[in-house]
Amino acid sequence: MSIFPRHGAGAIAGVLLLSVLPLSHTRVSRARVLCARVTSEHTADTSDLQRFRQFAPWQDKTGNDLALAVWRYLCDYETGVYHFNEVLDGPDPFDEYATVRDPLKILNVYNMGYCGIFGPVLDGIFQGIGFEQGRSFGLVRWNHCATEVWYDNAWHYFDMDVRGVLLDGAGTVVSLAEAQRNRDLWVAPPRPIEPFFPNEQDKGRVFEIYRDSPVYRYYRWFEGTHTMDFSLRQGESFTRWWTPQGGRWHHLPRYSRTKWVRELLLTEPVGMKPNHRDFTRWNHGNGLFHYAPNLSADSTDFRDGVYAVRNLAPGRQGLHLVSAGEGEVIFEVFTPYIIVPQVNDLDNPDDDREASTVTLDTVLPVSVAVSLDQGLTWKPATMSRNGRRVVDLTSLVKGTYGYLLRLSTSGDPGQAALMHLAIDTWVQVAPISLPRLKRGENHLCYEMGDRYGLRTIPMPVQPDTANPKDLEKYVVALPQDYDPQRHTARIVGDITLRLAAPAGMKIAWLAVGATFRTHQGEPAVKTDNRIAYAVDAPQDFREVYRSAVPTWVSHWRYNWDTDLRLKEPAEVVYVKFHGDPGLNAMRACLHLLPKDPPTTGVRIVHTYVLDGRSYDKTVSLDEPGAYTVSCDGDPENVSVMMAVPSR
Repeated sequence: MSIFPRHGAGAIAGVLLLSVLPLSHTRVSRARVLCARVTSEHTADTSDLQRFRQFAPWQDKTGNDLALAVWRYLCDYETGVYHFNEVLDGPDPFDEYATVRDPLKILNVYNMGYCGIFGPVLDGIFQGIGFEQGRSFGLVRWNHCATEVWYDNAWHYFDMDVRGVLLDGAGTVVSLAEAQRNRDLWVAPPRPIEPFFPNEQDKGRVFEIYRDSPVYRYYRWFEGTHTMDFSLRQGESFTRWWTPQGGRWHHLPRYSRTKWVRELLLTEPVGMKPNHRDFTRWNHGNGLFHYAPNLSADSTDFRDGVYAVRNLAPGRQGLHLVSAGEGEVIFEVFTPYIIVPQVNDLDNPDDDREASTVTLDTVLPVSVAVSLDQGLTWKPATMSRNGRRVVDLTSLVKGTYGYLLRLSTSGDPGQAALMHLAIDTWVQVAPISLPRLKRGENHLCYEMGDRYGLRTIPMPVQPDTANPKDLEKYVVALPQDYDPQRHTARIVGDITLRLAAPAGMKIAWLAVGATFRTHQGEPAVKTDNRIAYAVDAPQDFREVYRSAVPTWVSHWRYNWDTDLRLKEPAEVVYVKFHGDPGLNAMRACLHLLPKDPPTTGVRIVHTYVLDGRSYDKTVSLDEPGAYTVSCDGDPENVSVMMAVPSR
């Protein structure tokens, strides 16, 4: 028997019933370290765009000065993103919805992209730090995409992909329209183009391409529900490296079907890297979540870290059966960084390995299952034999952002079942997001809290609208006008998600978003897409978004993402979407209040190399606060680890 009801047995009419537990099961209280992060004075905090806005070098800037400062940072050799190629994740088979255009994912997970990613991502960053409106645009004759942002009553053109802006005599960034009509800005600029513009091409010729090219303008082509918050349990550590670790990255076979991309991937170090080496010093980074709780009764690790349990409890040798019969336990793996395997044959994803491995030391046979939908459905992984066994979950969990792990066994009362457990999960990390050390005294800070200062646990929910069976698990009812193959308008009319907190927890706030279809040009004013929500019951919905699409839009779809801050924490929130002319994708991230107050103590280890010698600087903190690390020379940053000791 599962801890969670299976769809069809415990779910009615496609309603998400995450909060239902059979009476014989126990949801264990948790007091883990929540929303923890380490920041450095040398690096902007990319975990949230509101915190990114507070970076000291531009904290007090506005308008042109702010936009230029942020753009230069994102184009910098040390702190900037770099050109690679397309980047996709998620299950949606349609590229328009699978291409990563979430600023937080690009800044923290990937560090890379191409113009069709960077144009909307920079738009999203600008709007996320307070600019009221922006847009990305496609330049047909150059097959290129870049960004315009509105301030001082004018548009201003920024290019994060080829790292260029055009400045007038006053140092103000000009608009795309001005760039299309003023040749002197390219060939005899009053101020130099910096930090870079395609130096292998004649800039006069580039101007001619711009001058003669049709322009397509994209409205809100970026997404915005992803979170970088995560938690650490007793007995868990999270280590992030600035450099690749053993050929682990988010790889799709389609990446290597293009000759130059394949050759780039196979160039040492193997994996994603820039095709302009002078753009950045970085390739991609990696991270490792290592969770090895003490399962004995002498420790509080199990109570702190378990998700749910039935008929199992800590004993002298680990977990034992409380009474005769079946017992099972669930642990949660959540990461804001995408889970990645060790990639072997670029063309054969079946030989990827070690994305997430589970090491078990068992006395009784234990079966292993994984859920990717908060326990609604389960997929078997393997059956362990008595003794120590490593279960490789790669085929089930690579390319995701977390899962539930269920371990099931049976036996006599008091019988030892599980003596040892370790879960090792590899992720991809953007090096530009890490808190680096430099020569001299480095001022760093250990901080906790989500963007509203709350210590919450994230729970993403992203129904697959391309898959009716998956969509049905999350909605009150399937919409009447729904065709998953109608990619540009899958849903027309209303659809309602039911978003429930796990038992014993409540939703403090949530981020919700959707990908809508729109009318274009002058008919854009006829677009009538909406989002509304209700608490506890699907009635008396409060509207939080009604479309107001600008008439300059010339692309058929856009995104809208927003935060819903509840007056009081709630167990269930209903979100109703209305698509007219259409709705194509939905997403949400619940931010949950734990049942028990979180703990705060962590151990932080900065590893770096100085003059050929490796150093570990360890800092133990009981509460969030500032600390310093001094380096006598120029350090090569290797890794930073955060850990909550086993108790």
